[in-house]
Amino acid sequence: MKKLIALVLALICVLSLAGCQKTSASCQKTISASEVYLFPEPTILITGSFYSQGKETTFEIGSENYGPNDFISWFYDLELTACDEPEAVEGAESYTFKVAGKDAFTYEDRGSEAYIIIDSNYYKVSNPSTPPINYIVHFLNCIVYISREEQG
Repeated sequence: MKKLIALVLALICVLSLAGCQKTSASCQKTISASEVYLFPEPTILITGSFYSQGKETTFEIGSENYGPNDFISWFYDLELTACDEPEAVEGAESYTFKVAGKDAFTYEDRGSEAYIIIDSNYYKVSNPSTPPINYIVHFLNCIVYISREEQG
């Protein structure tokens, strides 16, 4: 009987210690992106850079043709989990955003995973989606490509 009680107590001890460990980002709770960054009111212009395959393309959100509201809604709909900095991967694309001339955040797209980076803090995105600026970046890339063709 004493052996059984000792075994049960040992098992309880092991299970309670195992429950306290936080070994991965999945142990963290999911939070809304608005809990880690709030856009100032009013946000009229967001500037950014898109990095892909060693090339940088700059863009603006808030011009006459494209307001920042869709972009801000996209950001606030992201679900994040705090995590450690992941290992670097080849082929990742990133979008860096500035609001009112100050660094706001970076969205790193790794294909099947995405991360928000704010002040060197990493957040894994539970519901990744491309920022709603692709047509702007694609349009700017086309202009750069045409311009290079004309020069060369």
